[in-house]
Amino acid sequence: MRLNDIFRLPEAALAGDKRIPKTMLVSQAALTKHEQKTLDKVKRVEHFATVQKSTTRIPSCVNDERDIQGIIFLRCEMAGDSEAYADVGKLLHKCFPNPTVIVFDGESHMCISASVTRKSLSEKGAVVVEDVQSTGRFAMGDCQYAAFLEALDFDKLDQRDLLCYVKDIAWNIQLSRSVPMLGFFPMCSEHDRGKLAEFISESSRLSKELHDVQIAGKDKDATLNEKAKLRMRGKEIKRKSDKIAEEIKEICDGGN
Repeated sequence: MRLNDIFRLPEAALAGDKRIPKTMLVSQAALTKHEQKTLDKVKRVEHFATVQKSTTRIPSCVNDERDIQGIIFLRCEMAGDSEAYADVGKLLHKCFPNPTVIVFDGESHMCISASVTRKSLSEKGAVVVEDVQSTGRFAMGDCQYAAFLEALDFDKLDQRDLLCYVKDIAWNIQLSRSVPMLGFFPMCSEHDRGKLAEFISESSRLSKELHDVQIAGKDKDATLNEKAKLRMRGKEIKRKSDKIAEEIKEICDGGN
């Protein structure tokens, strides 16, 4: 897959998919031995693009809290059949002082992760990762994610400055995590974003709780009484999830 079929960045922003040596990442971020083992799960990292004022005309964001003068786009190929996207993503994001957007590009599945950075409060001149959002693994050909990928189009994102731009990417990634539950990519008005974020966060929490309940219900050591209680709990969680899904659909219908 050509990454620019998704992001549709100006030609001037493209970096030619230059390979970034893992040794450079190790020295640049002073990775520990444990972190280097996580990096071993990566086969190849490529520099796909740099979004900055000179390549896109989007203004930098430089103030007391931020120093964002460029956003790095990377393509990451995992080693073997590893799918440790979350661990590798967090590690790669901290290797760069810039906000980064990483596409984990497999044969049939992919994952997109984005970070937002700010100045360190404790160390002068240092930058820390403030937030990371990740889609999790999804199939490239899954039509339910088509609207999400379209939302990452350069011209559709907030271009007031580089912080707004990368935050808009992160927001769309956050929304994408609700696709498996909803069956569609939710979109709403700017006014309803806070409310939608709360519902999606609660939906994710309930989804994890339901998964844990289902695993516990399969425990061979669980008594019949315990299994019955777990089934009841599972039904209650499902009821709450369905209600939240309806709330989300209502917000999205109102925003369209």
